[in-house]
Amino acid sequence: MNAKFITTVLLGIMGGFGMSAAAAQEVPGQTNSQQTVVEEVKANRTTNYWYIEAASGVQTIFSSDAHLLSFGKRLTPLYSLTAGKWVGPYVGFRLQTQGYAFNGFSTTEGLYPVGDGTYGTKDPVINEVNVNPDGSYRHYLRYIGVHADVQFSMFNIFGGVDENRRWDILPAVGFGYAHAFAYRGTSNTNSLTAHASLMGKFRIINCLDLNMEVGTTLMPDHFDSRIRGRMCEPTLGLSMGLTYRFRSKTSNAPAVVYVPNEVERVERDTLVMTRNVEKVVEKSPFDEAITIASVHFKIGKVLPIEGQEPQFANVVKFLKENPKARIRLDGYADKETGTDEINMSLSVSRSTAVRSILINEYGIEASRIEAQAMGANAQPYDVNEYNRVVLIHAIVE
Repeated sequence: MNAKFITTVLLGIMGGFGMSAAAAQEVPGQTNSQQTVVEEVKANRTTNYWYIEAASGVQTIFSSDAHLLSFGKRLTPLYSLTAGKWVGPYVGFRLQTQGYAFNGFSTTEGLYPVGDGTYGTKDPVINEVNVNPDGSYRHYLRYIGVHADVQFSMFNIFGGVDENRRWDILPAVGFGYAHAFAYRGTSNTNSLTAHASLMGKFRIINCLDLNMEVGTTLMPDHFDSRIRGRMCEPTLGLSMGLTYRFRSKTSNAPAVVYVPNEVERVERDTLVMTRNVEKVVEKSPFDEAITIASVHFKIGKVLPIEGQEPQFANVVKFLKENPKARIRLDGYADKETGTDEINMSLSVSRSTAVRSILINEYGIEASRIEAQAMGANAQPYDVNEYNRVVLIHAIVE
């Protein structure tokens, strides 16, 4: 087994999982732009976070003559600690430290460090281990390594962002450093390394994942205190562990309300927002409003939850009984998920959807409907989930 074998195995696993991930699906009834908003909101909720991991397993090194020792006897414990940050639904970064020990098998062939950065043919390990009649021996390494990696979410890339998904496949590649300690004849060595791995994750609860990772690190030839003229000496490790995700904190910025300049501008199919009338409100705009209906939405959705026809019926009844009255739609998003920009776009889409339903399905004149997007800075309800809503207010002249 060698580096080519490990690379082939890893690529094969990645390819299999990549093909098994479903293609991205469009949400019925949503435009492309609306679907993009939905996916971005989900992404921010589920993959924009800091995390830590702890894992343990087994590992081996494919050094020169390693094939002369049975595979089972070459296995040693592996321990790792990781801290990382996902910056979106598709890409994350991590810093991982791992190590403990390697068992190898060697002959006295090669060059060995003799000090001052020079190498000679005298093998210092033979005085610390049991040497077989043919000159071969089992040697032992103690080491620690650290590497910085970039990670990718295969299921989000190929299957679309889904906050309810429990499984994911995460390939990672990066570079690092390894230090081998002087131990039983081996010398202190310092090495630059390359790392690649493939991790499978299963979400146990919202903040905790179970993971399994297979990875390889390419060590330079001198890592085990012996030079044999090889380009590198690859390792192979398999570990299981737990990932704890830290919940992102939301901003406490004051509420900013975006209001259209004129009612006529809202009569367009797309809600218009103008920043020249934005203002910070210390008192929520719904404190004195007369609310006649509320239309609710699921997280990340821009179409109302089913079964809300009575809400629309109440609005239609009010407008028929008050021919001179108008209504105002205030679209919201909950502040616990999504960025300010995404939440503002989401509240725009929700207000637009409710307005279109009233016009196209219930025959309400467009001139009788004002609409505005509040984003997530202003929150009408104390319960976070309730703020995925469009409030419908009466305007009586």
